[in-house]
Amino acid sequence: MVTRRVATLLLRVAARRWPEELRADLAREWEAELHELARTGRRWGMLRFAGSLAAARSATPLTGRAGSRRLGRTAGLLLLAPPACLAVLALAAVAMGLMHGWLEMRVPWAAAAQLPAWSALTALLGVALALGVSRAARRTVRAGALPTALGVVLPIAATVTATLALLAARSESRVWESAPGLLLWLGLLAAALWVAGALARRGRVRLAWLAGLVGALVAADAAVVLAVVTSIPATAPVADGLPPDSVDRISAPLWLLTCWTDSSFGLPRPTGWERFLITDRVLVEPMFYLACTPYVLAYAITAARPAAAVPGPEPVPAPA
Repeated sequence: MVTRRVATLLLRVAARRWPEELRADLAREWEAELHELARTGRRWGMLRFAGSLAAARSATPLTGRAGSRRLGRTAGLLLLAPPACLAVLALAAVAMGLMHGWLEMRVPWAAAAQLPAWSALTALLGVALALGVSRAARRTVRAGALPTALGVVLPIAATVTATLALLAARSESRVWESAPGLLLWLGLLAAALWVAGALARRGRVRLAWLAGLVGALVAADAAVVLAVVTSIPATAPVADGLPPDSVDRISAPLWLLTCWTDSSFGLPRPTGWERFLITDRVLVEPMFYLACTPYVLAYAITAARPAAAVPGPEPVPAPA
């Protein structure tokens, strides 16, 4: 269609007026608007839209608006994602409860499947959230690896603080005992995201994912270890022939996986009683770490990746 071609040429002319870092996003927005006008048959509207952009003298006002839109998207995404992770955790818990209620009258292993089912559902929903975040992150403000890592972690810290304060106001016991482990997790997670973002900015995306995933797992494992060590003794007296209320430190590297799977993976430690003590002390926090990990890695790496090269507009011949 001739009208569409003319409008496209005018948009290419208009794109040359903008800073290079804004051209790709603006071109996508303009093309979407042009497509909608073409779909509804508004040919003169296409020409007016493209012509007004091509004839604009200064790009400064629109540049400011485009920057404001990017900033707004970034703030909204970073502020809403942590509560969404809490929603993922709660939804997975409800689904696990319904599943357990259906299985407990049918199979003998229903109780043993509770934690693995909760973990699997949390991971699946967390990955689904991360896919949405990854798409949205392509249109957010690009910053250095460290500011991006802090921008991801600080809203999570605010969400965690608000949640703990709400639980404390409802007289929930032992709420603030979780704070040291959560602080350790946030600090180590910020470092892992910093490294992953720095690698992604250099174009080493696969290595960024690997480093970020390993760092996030180490952060979660260290937080669980701290929570267990500070609340459950290494040795305790035996009373009335019952197992002692203690957890041997030799199995510390497995405690995170124990919280997710309720398993010792065939090893002698942690014992069944130790697994009970561990999951009784730290049950929700490891699941929250699992819900957040896909999202934080997806955002930090996607936001740090180099922008794809966009071919510039065809040169407009100078008048003879």
